[in-house]
Amino acid sequence: MHSQSEMYLQEMGLSEYEASTYVGLLQGGTSTAKEVANRAGVPQSRVYGVLDSLKTKGFVVVQEGRPKKFGPVEANRAVSQFREFKRREHVRKLDEIQGLGEHFLNAVDDADYGTATDEVDISWSYPNRHHILEKLERLAEDASEEILMITTPESFERIANHHAELLAAKAAAGVEIRALISDDREIDAAVRDRTTEMMEMRFVQDIRGRLYTYDGTNVLLAFKAPNDDGYVGISTTSPHLYATLSQLFELLWEDGEPV
Repeated sequence: MHSQSEMYLQEMGLSEYEASTYVGLLQGGTSTAKEVANRAGVPQSRVYGVLDSLKTKGFVVVQEGRPKKFGPVEANRAVSQFREFKRREHVRKLDEIQGLGEHFLNAVDDADYGTATDEVDISWSYPNRHHILEKLERLAEDASEEILMITTPESFERIANHHAELLAAKAAAGVEIRALISDDREIDAAVRDRTTEMMEMRFVQDIRGRLYTYDGTNVLLAFKAPNDDGYVGISTTSPHLYATLSQLFELLWEDGEPV
């Protein structure tokens, strides 16, 4: 059974064996490789590799001798050294990507593929309300012409409360914002007063899902689902889908009642 300390070490990026080995060293102090393996439950065939890895990452110091012994670095220092190790690793990886990217771009130029003209629809899914709100915020940030919403009072209030400043800034910049809201219940008065200044709103009947479109291209659909959060969102970049949904929006808009 893993301890809480081992769990946090694994979340930081250590392997299961690395985490149990370091915690075992903290508990037992400087030890031989055989003692470490027995205490941490690491196979004898693996223990030297695990200890070498922990040394590289800043968790272990080595005492040369016969037999060689291994000691734990003090926890606070070990975490600092591991952060520095990860930073160096990250920089190295970025440099590698940069170099490979330059080779790739040169290869593309040499191959003379031309310019692709086919439109591609790209879709992503979001498993809960928090991720859906984050995606809605990014879409709103990028919008420069139009934001359309078909939503429920609950979801509308959540968006208004989380994105009030952003939506106000978009409205001030000339972005047209319109919302169709299910008439299940009244909108909170404070939310209604605040949003009236930045968008047009109308009530419509029998809305169950939530639909958001941006600038004639980006679409996000959110609906209830049998997961832990109860919601899932799917976004796509598709002017074809947008054209269909915008027609639906306009038909509902004509029948809507001003909020």
